[in-house]
Amino acid sequence: MHRVLLTGGPTLVRDAYAHIIGASAVLTLQGQTATLPDALAQLPAVRPDLLLIDAGALPNSPTAATQLVLRQAAAGTRLAVIGSVPPSDIAFFVRAGVTGILGRDIDVPHFVAALDLVSGGGLVISSLDALLAAHNTRAVAPPSALEHLSDRERQVLALVASQRDNNALAQLLGLSPLTVKTHVNRILRKLGATSRAHLVAIAYESGLITPGTPGTPGTPLPLS
Repeated sequence: MHRVLLTGGPTLVRDAYAHIIGASAVLTLQGQTATLPDALAQLPAVRPDLLLIDAGALPNSPTAATQLVLRQAAAGTRLAVIGSVPPSDIAFFVRAGVTGILGRDIDVPHFVAALDLVSGGGLVISSLDALLAAHNTRAVAPPSALEHLSDRERQVLALVASQRDNNALAQLLGLSPLTVKTHVNRILRKLGATSRAHLVAIAYESGLITPGTPGTPGTPLPLS
């Protein structure tokens, strides 16, 4: 079972999350704190699999200091943020090491599934509103950075955000996992990216990722 530490947000809301996690068959509650600094202070001793942060515990406008704190936390555990995250901030959080961004309107089964995926190393962006807003406010045409990618590589890049591993991506595309791995590595080199999370940030910033029919190649799968 994945161990979860909760932090931030109103007490009643945090208690509701705690109850859902405690009743889950795949998650266990390791504790909760009122503030992010308190949670960060506990990380070395508690060593949770996931730190779930209420967006209210973070500054309204992302700062370099916030990114540094999140990166330090991400070095010791997986990070997920739940709450209202502006579309323009999604890439910031992904770059900082946050691999789960969940909207408050997410239902219980998807909430548990998302935390399970993130705890296991997946990346989940579940706010459909954020995806729609990002699609409406960003240029759809890829910038010059993506012009070096083939059509297949752009398709793979778009799917990286919604698939936890290359095997799942391979099944969607009808390719072998080895071929998918080759595509991903080539995309990393072409874009100068350092990780899959970095690729997702680039995909959002470029407008390549757009909401669409779940499971369709070229579009991510929102969880809510």
